[in-house]
Amino acid sequence: MHSRHSPPVSLRISDITIREYRAGDEVQIVDTFNRAFAQVDPNFVPRTLERWKWQYLDNPSGWRIMLAFAPDDSLISQYAGVGQRVWLEGRPANFSQAVDSMTDPAYRRGLKKPGFFVLTGYPYFRYGGPPPDKDTVCWGAPVPSAWRIGKTYLGYRLIRNQLKLAVDPSALKSSAAGAVDVEEVASFPEDVGQLSAALAEVHGAVAVRDKAQMDWRFVRHPEEDYSIAMVRRSGRLLGYAVFKQADFDREEGPGLVADWCVAPGEEGAEQALVAWVRECALDRGADRLVALFPDTCPQWISFQRRGFRAEPTRYFLVCHCFSRRYRPRWLYDHWYYTLGDTDLV
Repeated sequence: MHSRHSPPVSLRISDITIREYRAGDEVQIVDTFNRAFAQVDPNFVPRTLERWKWQYLDNPSGWRIMLAFAPDDSLISQYAGVGQRVWLEGRPANFSQAVDSMTDPAYRRGLKKPGFFVLTGYPYFRYGGPPPDKDTVCWGAPVPSAWRIGKTYLGYRLIRNQLKLAVDPSALKSSAAGAVDVEEVASFPEDVGQLSAALAEVHGAVAVRDKAQMDWRFVRHPEEDYSIAMVRRSGRLLGYAVFKQADFDREEGPGLVADWCVAPGEEGAEQALVAWVRECALDRGADRLVALFPDTCPQWISFQRRGFRAEPTRYFLVCHCFSRRYRPRWLYDHWYYTLGDTDLV
């Protein structure tokens, strides 16, 4: 046996056990996660078991977790993902966002290339395959070092360098919203799922935004606080927005459009929700309001008409695709997402 803090110079692949997550592994996962990320991020806030269980076990779209263990059963590495049910060209399918991949600092030099990150990633891609049961696309927003390794060994391919839209909220242009009603709510209504189904008629890929998924993401989060507003006309749901103030992309405290879903063609509903997020930002003293969309969706233009301006970010989206049809260029053109689809807020 060996100490975690004094690993052997080398470790044979035949000594490593790689398997899927089992109940109880989360204690080692969280401990290893906290030690691994504390070494590379001076502002790191330790992950709690409650947060981990929320992110993985409570997610209505499920989890994907592969783990590597040393001979003494200590956790070496993890390759994990958050499931996303999606509408893919109008049909049910699944994507997953790869997050929280890590290697225990004590083992980072315990194996020659390609390393534990890659060895744990190979079996992770067993989750991928044809819809509707398997993940058609695994995607992520990796740090540069993970991107370099992933494109060399794991088939990562670039979708886009991500841009953001930003504005001083006091400078936002306003126009008549029409006969619509905006209401802040504590949870999502039962009819919210119809909005992502309607978006799927315009966009080839849209994450399912039903009550179960949205309440999990924005209402039952154990640590974060979001504001949610619905817009209706004569009782009919036209859209919603989610707001949060938080640090983002090395910027302190901007107001964030954490999620945005408006039925196609409902310009009055969009204007009403833009006015709502503007007021949220001003009420909290934020001097910037930031939104994130693909630069191929209608909001990319309509938000700029209202005063937002495009800016670069440090993020880029990559994917590993399991279908000849749904490749990076197709995703670039047809996939609708917002900040809420990521783990960035």
